[in-house]
Amino acid sequence: ENIKCHFEFPSPSRAYERQAHFCFCLSAMVGRSDLTMPLAHEEEQHRSARAPLGLSAAALLPLVFASGLLMGSVVSVAVVMGVSAQRPEAPPTALAATALAAVQPYPPVSPPTEVPAEYMAAKPLDNACLIKNLVIPDGPQTFDACDFVIRSTDEVWNLRGDVDAAIEKYFHEDYLNAGSWGKRAIGKKALREGVLAEMRAFPDIQIHITDCVCKGNDNDGYKCAMPDVLDGTNLGPSAYGPATGRYARWTGMVESLIQKNAATGQWQYIAEWGVHDEWALIQQLGLDFNRVPHPATNDEPLHDCSPLVQIGADPVIDKFDLNKLNEHEDAKLKVLSGH
Repeated sequence: ENIKCHFEFPSPSRAYERQAHFCFCLSAMVGRSDLTMPLAHEEEQHRSARAPLGLSAAALLPLVFASGLLMGSVVSVAVVMGVSAQRPEAPPTALAATALAAVQPYPPVSPPTEVPAEYMAAKPLDNACLIKNLVIPDGPQTFDACDFVIRSTDEVWNLRGDVDAAIEKYFHEDYLNAGSWGKRAIGKKALREGVLAEMRAFPDIQIHITDCVCKGNDNDGYKCAMPDVLDGTNLGPSAYGPATGRYARWTGMVESLIQKNAATGQWQYIAEWGVHDEWALIQQLGLDFNRVPHPATNDEPLHDCSPLVQIGADPVIDKFDLNKLNEHEDAKLKVLSGH
């Protein structure tokens, strides 16, 4: 919103010039160029009364404004020093204090010199219960899972080839997807919608894979972890808001479960859990976080003692949203029935 400038001086006849100077100074202080300068009704009448014959107040407005800026810049130091000398104890105006606070970072806090007592008094957590559930059954390991992860990611996101064909090839029909803020999606339709929406938002998007590690076997499948760095220019509407035209770079991690499709023999993604630094992305785009659609809290459930992605006869993402699963199954039945 525009900021209205008011500055009290004893001489009402010079109020307009003073307002012009104050707006000029405040604009420079907070880096704003959209500060407005309201004209009081009585000041308009005052200028009209003093205007030379044949010139209207509107005609004099640019001259008066320029004069105000010039005179204000000349006397600004003297005025500020005079006011400060007369009222040394006066605090800054609420407007200036608010503007300064809005652009100042929070003050740094020094680290404690010892372990905080409050930390020691809090409830402990032992994650050792997870270890026994991470065991992968023995089996042949002839499949290069990292090769699959890298090539499939490039075909979907980076090579600008047949995106639909890549999605159809590399993702299972019942693909499960979990993301930031506890978001959930299931099925190829939801996946395709998400991929195309991201491509519209960032047409030049690239996913830079920084590493890959996989563990598993040919019979039960492989669990893979892939850290990545994404970058692109926001030229279209996104899940966060309207296009901003800004370039952004953000990081994240994706854990995948890959298995061979028994019906087709094609290796496919069965489930994925991806978390990216969306806060950094939103900040780089310059969007107001309060207006970005997101849940009030992070709904991601805790996974204590249970692997996030489980290998088994019926692979699932731990505590997956059953409502999404039911909706997906209903949609499949409608397709099969022709409705």
